[in-house]
Amino acid sequence: MSLYAREIDFAFFAARLGWSPQDYADSTPVERSFIRKELETMTVSDSNLMKSAVQVAVANSFSKKNVKLWIKQALEGDPPVSESEIAALRKAMKKNPPWTPWSRGGGSRG
Repeated sequence: MSLYAREIDFAFFAARLGWSPQDYADSTPVERSFIRKELETMTVSDSNLMKSAVQVAVANSFSKKNVKLWIKQALEGDPPVSESEIAALRKAMKKNPPWTPWSRGGGSRG
């Protein structure tokens, strides 16, 4: 074994789990082996999850589907314009459209 095997082993548990020297001393070699194995399993699981997420993200970015991420919702507020108001606007626009320079008081000439 290495000259500093015990210190290296403690450093692993201190860095990964935040153990104090007393926590390390209270655990048995068998407990530490099971904990090491569980940390390894968790690391492999997290790596596989990340790999799958990256694969899905890359596939989505290269897909030809036009997926809308955000759909604008209709705002609740004033009711729509009534038919009588639309008729009155059409009548006023027909009589005196504001966007023509030939109207009688409507638009302005630049």
